[in-house]
Amino acid sequence: MGTGLFGMGAMWGFPLLGLLLILLVLFVALGRGNSLPPSQSALDILKNRYAKGELTKEEFDRMKKDLLS
Repeated sequence: MGTGLFGMGAMWGFPLLGLLLILLVLFVALGRGNSLPPSQSALDILKNRYAKGELTKEEFDRMKKDLLS
């Protein structure tokens, strides 16, 4: 007899296919965790806002002082 879809090949093929599917799902799930951008600190955000011109020098200094105290 041959090893068709319902022969000996299926006995090994379906569990192997299931294992590969589980590994693929784990690989994708774990890979997404690494693709997220690193979070910025409050001071980094403040520096970016100052660099964009959203804050005056006085506002920047006051807010920086508040963050560091």
